[in-house]
Parts: sequence; C-alpha cells; structure tokens
Amino acid sequence: MATDPPRLRKFLWSVFVLLWSSATFAERFDAVLIAEQPCPATVSTKRPDNPSSILLVPGQEYSVVGTNRADPSHYRLRFEDANPKERWVEIRCGRLAEAPATTPGPDAPQSPSLSSRVGSMESQLVLAASWQPAFCEVRGTRPECRDQTPERTDARHFSLHGLWPQPIGNSYCGVAERERNLSKSGRWRLLPALDLGAATRARLGTVMPGTLSDLQRHQWIKHGTCYGTDADTYFRHSMLLLEQLNTSGVRELFEENIGKRLSATRVRAAFDDAFGKGAGERVRLSCSEGLIEELRIGLAGVVDDTAELGGLILAAPKRSPDCRGGWVDQVGIQGARSR
Repeated sequence: MATDPPRLRKFLWSVFVLLWSSATFAERFDAVLIAEQPCPATVSTKRPDNPSSILLVPGQEYSVVGTNRADPSHYRLRFEDANPKERWVEIRCGRLAEAPATTPGPDAPQSPSLSSRVGSMESQLVLAASWQPAFCEVRGTRPECRDQTPERTDARHFSLHGLWPQPIGNSYCGVAERERNLSKSGRWRLLPALDLGAATRARLGTVMPGTLSDLQRHQWIKHGTCYGTDADTYFRHSMLLLEQLNTSGVRELFEENIGKRLSATRVRAAFDDAFGKGAGERVRLSCSEGLIEELRIGLAGVVDDTAELGGLILAAPKRSPDCRGGWVDQVGIQGARSR
C-alpha cells in the first residue's frame, strides 16, 4: 500500500520537533543537583515520556550537564544506567551544588569554587526595592507603617523588599512543608529566627522596615534559601546593592518628585544616567492605587562583597516597564490617586 505523503511529512515533522525539544540550548556546565523531590526524569522538556520510570531520590546527587535555555525551566541530568542516559528534570526538583572536585593536570585551568560564585547558579536575580510611603498607603495597619515619620530613612530612600533568584518559581529550596506553609500564609513570626551578625541585623532594621513584621524571615525562607549562601551573606549582598541604588540619581529623582507624578520613561532614563545606557530597560515599575510602590531591577552576574550594581543591571535581560508611571507618595495617608 502506498504511503500517504502528507501523513509521512507530518510524522517526520513530529519526530524532528521531539528531538529538537530535547536539545540543550544553554551552555553546558559541571554541577550536581541535590534532589529534594521525587521528580520524573523525562527525555524531553515538552513530553512526559520517561523510559524505565526513573524518579529522583531526595537527598541523592545527580550529575548536571546543561540547561534548556539561558533562563532555565529544566536541568539536563546524566544517568549512566538509563537509556537514553541524559534526561530532563524541572529546576524545582532540587538545588544545585558544585560538582565533586577531580584532580586536574598541572596545566588545567582552575575553575572558581562555589564560595566565590555566590548567588544563584543561573546568576539571574531581581532586586526588589520598595518606596515605603506607597507601600504603607494601602497597608497602614502593618507594624512598619504605624509609626512612619518624614524623618525616618524610609520616607526618602528605597527600602529592601528582597533579592530574588530567577527564574520565577525558583523558591523555597530545601524548605520543609511546615515552614513553607507558614511563609505562604503570612505567619512569619513563627518562622525560625535567622543567624545574623549584630552589624547585619542592625543595618537590616534600618533599610528593611518590614523586619517589624519579620519580613526578613519570609524573604530568607522563600528566596534566600535558593541564593547559595548563608542568611548573613544573603542580606549583606542585598543591602550592598540597595545602598548603591540609594546613593544614585534614581533616589534623588524620587525625592525631588515626592507628591508628584513620575513616568516610567523618566525613571528608566534616570537608571541610564546613573548606571549606563540601557540600564533602564532592565527595570520594571510595580504600581498600586496609582502609586509607584516598587522597582524590580533585573540583575545578572556574580554577586560578592565588591559587586557593582551597574554592571549587574547591564548584564541582565531586558524587562517590560509593567506600569507606565505613578505618583511618588509622601509619608502619611494621602488617598489613592488615579493612574
């Protein structure tokens, strides 16, 4: 019986799509995934096919050989006894760690240790910087909002909301069910206290007013656990980046326009002036009730104690502005303004 050419072409195209979808788009790298969930290891990121029904075993390490794209949703793992040997698992299934060291030859290049590559392995982050008067405008009963005054630091400076490893969904790494539920339900005071140095704790109390609501515990449990360092380092790096934002012309623009309206175009232009041409295209405005409530700044690269905010911003992917602009709120309940 003759083969139907259209049907044959359709079959061949489906085979091509299947093979293409399992290709590794991002640069391959050497790391291990410490499994935290019994996820299936599939032959494709698009289909659930899992020959031999391979599942990750929580606590076990697996060799990671690549990702599916620059902002990955899946890791590519190698299973020596499987067929095919290389499989895909979702990034939520575990946390990355440095691959066990091998003995290099005398001329082999030395790769940096995990401690020198702090931050997420994908090295993409979002710095969330709040304009606290706007935050408190619609949340006046929160502890950090009850006694806000024009003299307090957060009246004229950006406040720390968080530093979020990307992509979205990269959260609660290795966190037990109880702590995860407490975080999601807003019962942050019941979360474990953080092991922070005295200097870090004191600074955090100034730049993160939300510590009065134990925001720091929530941010650590949700985002910091995926950052790759201890809690003290995570918050030190967060505050380092926020300080550079607050000493820039961006903060000056907001202070000069308290009680006035700012467009996203002007905010992004201020980032270009402060951190280099194109920086503004990596900034997203988050608005509520006609107010600019937060800046969400895309970052990419290694964050350490000498990191420069401008370089991290310029290395990040571009972001949509989200809202077109809003009012720069002043301390006190002013009432919502129209967009």
